[in-house]
Amino acid sequence: MKTLITLFLLVGLTAPILAAEKKSTAKKPAAEKKTDEKKAAPAGDKPSAKSEAEAKSLTPTQKTKLMAVINTGDDKALMSIPGIGETRAAAVKKARPVAEVLDLLKIEGIGEATFSDIIKHAKSGMPASEESSKSAGKSESKPKGKTKPKSSKK
Repeated sequence: MKTLITLFLLVGLTAPILAAEKKSTAKKPAAEKKTDEKKAAPAGDKPSAKSEAEAKSLTPTQKTKLMAVINTGDDKALMSIPGIGETRAAAVKKARPVAEVLDLLKIEGIGEATFSDIIKHAKSGMPASEESSKSAGKSESKPKGKTKPKSSKK
């Protein structure tokens, strides 16, 4: 009778421990699988033919300008690109250096539609980023221009 009670106690105490171990080991592989899927998904996904055609349609100058903004631009320059806000700008910065235009599709948050908008923006000569740099240049030249006439009058 003592052995039977001891056996039940051992089974009763070890069963929850074993169940807890099984749950924790079952969760880890699932988490690892998700991590592996995230890493493998961008490399395995091939850009669509439409995206490849859009990327090839850029002139070398347009491509150079776009890649310069993507690889070296600050938050303001990145957010001047359509479809890129604070979150995507941070993702772009994290993905740097971006070697090819098509690599933009590998950045989290940039899909086919956003990629298309970015290409259209690059084809138009990146007007928002140029306007911001021109306005920055104008604001710098205005104080210089105002100080020169005052100094020339004296």
